[in-house]
Amino acid sequence: MRIVLVTHFYPSHGGGVEKVAGQLALRMAAAGHDVRWFASDTDEPPAGPGVRCVPMRAFNGVERTTGFPYPLWGPGSLARLARAVREADAVHVHDCIYAGSLLAAAFARRHGKRLAVTQHIGLVPLLPLLRPVLGAANRLGARLVLERAAGVAFISPAVHRYFEAISGPSSAYHDVANGVDHEMFHPGDLSPQAQRAALGFDPARPLLLFVGRFVAKKRLWLVRAMAEASPDWQWCVIGHGPEQPQTWGLPNVRVLPPMAQPVLADYYRAADLLVLPSEGEGFPLVVQEAMACGLPACITADVAAGSTMPRSLWLELPEVPAETARHGAAVIANWLALPGAERTAKRAACAEHASKTWHWDVAARAHLCWLQADGA
Repeated sequence: MRIVLVTHFYPSHGGGVEKVAGQLALRMAAAGHDVRWFASDTDEPPAGPGVRCVPMRAFNGVERTTGFPYPLWGPGSLARLARAVREADAVHVHDCIYAGSLLAAAFARRHGKRLAVTQHIGLVPLLPLLRPVLGAANRLGARLVLERAAGVAFISPAVHRYFEAISGPSSAYHDVANGVDHEMFHPGDLSPQAQRAALGFDPARPLLLFVGRFVAKKRLWLVRAMAEASPDWQWCVIGHGPEQPQTWGLPNVRVLPPMAQPVLADYYRAADLLVLPSEGEGFPLVVQEAMACGLPACITADVAAGSTMPRSLWLELPEVPAETARHGAAVIANWLALPGAERTAKRAACAEHASKTWHWDVAARAHLCWLQADGA
């Protein structure tokens, strides 16, 4: 089967959407399908067996201006996409609001091609003037893309509920959790303290980890406030984006760029907690990867709502901004004060849940079922 895959960027841009797309594409290619991946030329395309990348000439001024990733593709690129869809057997798009996704869905409808959608996000917190625009875009995407797809995979129940409120329930809507590469992300042989020392951190001091894009919805200002309030804790902030934690000037904060996944896994194994105070997203892949390495996550209830994981496996950050920094620091301090055996048991429970629950092969099979003409 010839599959046209459409995302707004390639994984090197640093977003979870593109990483998910890459994992699914590799498994579809391994199953014998020909995958052609169309995404913006703003980033280096990945290399993978059976997956051919077709960079699209893009204008990315929207993201540079507002922080919201919304590339616009040129006419020549869109013509190539139209030809590819006409020649393909099926189309797979990620997130319904992007211009590339909207047009790929329209081309699929015109040429009678089956369409599958992976929907990652719902309503994202933006500048007040932009929120009505995003709401309208989601309604348009639901009507023109989601409602006309053979199958839609929502990566979290929270995103599923959001779009059902917009368009009503549908038999094509399904909850399909992202997977984890368990060969890459798993508990290591070293203790967290020994792993910290290997990475150049003080093994005797706690290490808190943030991984993600440096954008408003990640609420990095809370990480900064907690780091300022607890100078004895070490913080490692990994990612890139328009916000600049490098300028905080805090000696207990190390800022690193995005890195290869095998290296990132060592940082998960070294840390005491993943701290992710995000709002307005589904269920970030970094939480799943961290848990697969045995690292519990300190997250808001908004993030946790994107998963069905047991309440005992995560720590809650209060969502009220005036309280989050102070109470969040208290939540972390309480965790660090627990006996070592209790924390070790929680780490093992996180890794066990991840290994039993999150698998890329399961997600890929669900998408292939919708993409294939016989649905099998």
